[in-house]
Amino acid sequence: MAKRRSIKVYGQSGYKYQETPTIILKGMWLKELGFEIGDYISIVCEDGKLTITLDTERAEREKAEAEIMESESKAMRKRVKEKRRQLLEQRVAESQIEYVTGTKE
Repeated sequence: MAKRRSIKVYGQSGYKYQETPTIILKGMWLKELGFEIGDYISIVCEDGKLTITLDTERAEREKAEAEIMESESKAMRKRVKEKRRQLLEQRVAESQIEYVTGTKE
């Protein structure tokens, strides 16, 4: 059987300091229902009812985007490391030429 919770709708300063209705849901009972910190939720509003469900589609999208960003960051770090190595080799080669010839190119 579904548990029923009774809470109050509060007022809180919103746009242009106008009081707006505010609902605060917190407690370990959320965790018991499967809601974890950082989860995305979806809220369906109709006929004086709010239905809150985990937004697994958004969570999957966010995870995929994070994986892509990590992969791209890793590739970029690799390119930067290679470019630094090339610049260092070039600098060393130029200084060796300068040392041998006694002139700067």
